[in-house]
Amino acid sequence: MADEQWRQFVLDGNTDINVRKEVLESWNRCKQMGVSHERENVFSHIPQSDLVGRRQKNLDLINAALPVMKDFCKRLKGGGYLLLLADTEGYLVEMMADHKSQKIADQCGMSVGARWMEENVGSTGLSIALRTRTAMATSGNEHYCLALRVWDCSACPIFVNGEYIGAFDVCRMGPNNDLRELYTLAFAGAHVISERYRFHKAEIKEQVLSHVLTEYVHKFNSNTGIISFDKQGIELYKNKPAHDFLKLWEEYNGHSESSKKMILSGVEKGSVSTEIEVNEKKFFINSEEIVKRGKPLANVLFIHSQTKETLPKGKINQDYFAFNTKNTAFQKTIQTAIKVSRSDASILIQGESGVGKDFMARFIHKQSERRDQPYTAINCAALPRELITTELFGYEGGAFTGAKNKGSQGKIEASDKGTIFLDEIADLPLDLQATLLRTLEEKQVVRVGGTTPIPVDVRFLAATNKNIKELIEKGEFREDLYYRLNVFNIKIPSLRERIEDVESILNTMLGEACEKAQRKTISFTPKVMNIFEQHTWPGNLREMRNVIERIVYLHDEDHFDSFHAHEFLGLDQSIDKISEREYLSIILNKANGNRAQAAREMGISRSALYRKIQKYNVE
Repeated sequence: MADEQWRQFVLDGNTDINVRKEVLESWNRCKQMGVSHERENVFSHIPQSDLVGRRQKNLDLINAALPVMKDFCKRLKGGGYLLLLADTEGYLVEMMADHKSQKIADQCGMSVGARWMEENVGSTGLSIALRTRTAMATSGNEHYCLALRVWDCSACPIFVNGEYIGAFDVCRMGPNNDLRELYTLAFAGAHVISERYRFHKAEIKEQVLSHVLTEYVHKFNSNTGIISFDKQGIELYKNKPAHDFLKLWEEYNGHSESSKKMILSGVEKGSVSTEIEVNEKKFFINSEEIVKRGKPLANVLFIHSQTKETLPKGKINQDYFAFNTKNTAFQKTIQTAIKVSRSDASILIQGESGVGKDFMARFIHKQSERRDQPYTAINCAALPRELITTELFGYEGGAFTGAKNKGSQGKIEASDKGTIFLDEIADLPLDLQATLLRTLEEKQVVRVGGTTPIPVDVRFLAATNKNIKELIEKGEFREDLYYRLNVFNIKIPSLRERIEDVESILNTMLGEACEKAQRKTISFTPKVMNIFEQHTWPGNLREMRNVIERIVYLHDEDHFDSFHAHEFLGLDQSIDKISEREYLSIILNKANGNRAQAAREMGISRSALYRKIQKYNVE
């Protein structure tokens, strides 16, 4: 195209000229936006501080493009080529050039950080491609601004699985370049960058899914929604419950992408939790940051529907808060439990009374290949000796007075293909320990009163709060049974060893108990929470649940202060011996009647203090 047609347009305003449609449309846009055709350099650059953040945001794109651009430079060395990589907003995030082309680029201000949209640089192959998201090749005479008319260029947008992530541009000093050659180079480069980016994302997705399945599997069930996305906010994985949740959200909050981002807002900050309500349904969203080799890899959102159908009560749900821990040592214990759940070997679970050994056993079963098979729990200390024998091994008809004519299966036999959990195994009588050992070794049971062995395929889990090695030394527990049961050992720490978990566990228990009692949630002051965290909890989770139960049903107020904490925990006998009215009087006297100071001392609000004063008629 002759240079004359460009002059007719920019100088004479003539639009009836022989110029390609795409180019003429771009020239008209530039003129309407007031872009000067006399511009001899690129003025639109972002500050260095903003450039660092923008490059970091597009790090995956840059990492995918760098090897491609380096290979191009090596093959095109000395040919006057310039390679540009732009993000979705038109900013140059990477640039490579040989010595010849770099000199010209410097003269017109072409550098990383420049914005390459039409309003910034006029009409070029790259600016048109960025606007239209289609491949575009332009000769120097088709460029709108003087600064760039020395170049011929071709740009191609980069798409990954249909998602637009940027553009790749191949420039060469003109004139007389073969635009078809430039187009081929740009197209090939964009394609390879896309494939490298896609492969990298697939690799991250695989790592994230593997990480989720091994590290976070205890956080969800079949109804839990899971969404994972990389640090640039690009979605890596979404399961059906998450898809259904987003569909529900969009029905009531609009179908825009910004609506979806509202849900994801804040998750880049790391591990956060929030509760939202959609169409009168409550959802608890927990976000976890996945870090690999010290670097953030991705974020995962777990969406739990807080409905009666999907959020079961009682023991089945208690493993969620019992094992949702910030304690590093306990996190490792949980990961060990997940790993050994894949085995069929026996596991001995140890820990103080009330730490959740039964929760752990159920948790291991749910992670195992036997999860859809029977799970049976027996407390060896809760049954008399004559009953535990038949309970475990069953009996034949007529084996004893009152026995059923057809006999009865024992719990081991009934648990075939599944898991049986023997709690308080240390209390099992010695003669039954020998019978259990034979069952473990021979994988068969013989019913009481019978002689025929019955094959069983059962995974044994056992638990105790006693020191079995000491019992072995005393002759109260069989050493061979101990080693048969203790193939894997899981030690659950006491609650006082996981002080960082006390607040979250307590709040979960409190919320469940208040809901069950159909009362408003009780508010604990920070001072009260500190008292609870300092308590030794000798009864562990069981003791905490009992304390919460008493508070919910016996404490009438919506606020819970430090006086009541001492009362329900029995920590300070000097306070327990006086009434709350006397305690209130002591605090007011100590504060010389200053009610704001008294409220601070008690760790309650002034309104709560006024209610107490009115209740007890204290001056």
